[in-house]
Amino acid sequence: MEKWCLGILIGFSLALASCASAPKPIAPPSSPVQYTPIPGELSLPDRVAFRQKDPRWARETLGGSGEPLETDGCLVTATAMALGNLGFDTDPGDLNARLKQVDGYTARGWLIWAGIDRATQGQATARYHDSVSDDLIGECLRDGFYPLASFDLPNGRTHWAVILRKSQYGYHMRDPLHPSKQPLIFPQGVDGFKALRCVGLAE
Repeated sequence: MEKWCLGILIGFSLALASCASAPKPIAPPSSPVQYTPIPGELSLPDRVAFRQKDPRWARETLGGSGEPLETDGCLVTATAMALGNLGFDTDPGDLNARLKQVDGYTARGWLIWAGIDRATQGQATARYHDSVSDDLIGECLRDGFYPLASFDLPNGRTHWAVILRKSQYGYHMRDPLHPSKQPLIFPQGVDGFKALRCVGLAE
């Protein structure tokens, strides 16, 4: 996935291991993460930021597809960020290895969402939405679920990023393609999103 400037500058600059071959399921957080929603604000903690081109896992392949994380691993990277923010000790390389062990990919290397439950011993889960709207994204944020949104890159390829917050400026996101000190602002409104999944702690 080629370079693409996801965000805009706001204020001082809102630019922002894999395991063994047979890893055990990701251990749940030692102390389950609890969120107390702030009235009138849609925001979740921003504790980890991963880049799909990180040399520690860039050349690892997705499922049986043969496609490497550095070009096709945006969704796994975004999912690893969501899980890391929830308190799970994982990263894109680790999560990719664990998903392979629990049949978390299709033969084409597409993520199977039930694999999130299996890889975390049922401690985390994913919500699958058939549409995208401000209301659905807000519902996920209020429930402590990290929204993962897809959108089209200028070259026509689909890309995924994790949403952390909504403000008057728009959606603040961590983009797997772009390291930055602060989350980037999605330059389009909700109509720019093509799909929505949300990852959070299971009940």
